[in-house]
Amino acid sequence: MKRFFLLTMIFCGFCFVKMQSQSNINIKLNTLTYQFSDNNVQLAKLKLSNNGKLAFEPGVIFAYEAFATPATSLKINMALLMDKAGKFAGFPQFLIRFRLFNAFKHSMTLGLGPAFYFRQTWANITGYEANDVYTDDGDWQFRSVWFSGELEYNYYLTKMSNLSVSLNLINPESIGLAIGYKYWISKKSNKRKRGCISCPSFH
Repeated sequence: MKRFFLLTMIFCGFCFVKMQSQSNINIKLNTLTYQFSDNNVQLAKLKLSNNGKLAFEPGVIFAYEAFATPATSLKINMALLMDKAGKFAGFPQFLIRFRLFNAFKHSMTLGLGPAFYFRQTWANITGYEANDVYTDDGDWQFRSVWFSGELEYNYYLTKMSNLSVSLNLINPESIGLAIGYKYWISKKSNKRKRGCISCPSFH
């Protein structure tokens, strides 16, 4: 786990030193989640389906993004939420993002990279079945992964802001729908001309 954090921080530090471009901050509210597996779905408290796979897991995701090229960027997400079992959970997530399309006020990006998922332990919940998804560590459970992801859609609101909607892997088994607001800190162009969603011809 320590090696995971060290390598990730070195990578992010290097990228941010190299990036002298546009950047933005983003805040989203996590809403609905869907769990792919059948592991402990019966523990869901705010479930929206009979089998517990679809549930409400309220939370917030903070993010910072900086562009390296017109179509690629580095993004850091930090999520804090109340999981389906009523426990505190979250993750830091480090993504390299690629633009899939940009059409006037609309754009979509795909982000891939490592994440570190954590939650208050479920081991003390009646009916909990242990599995290898999370590692136990006292009152906490955690899991580090090298490949997590985010699919994000942005819609132009003003010159400096966007409506932002995304699908995030909020833990190794679940995907969550998040809706929020993106604010552009800087739109300073690099030597090469680049674009941004806040300008109709620029993303």
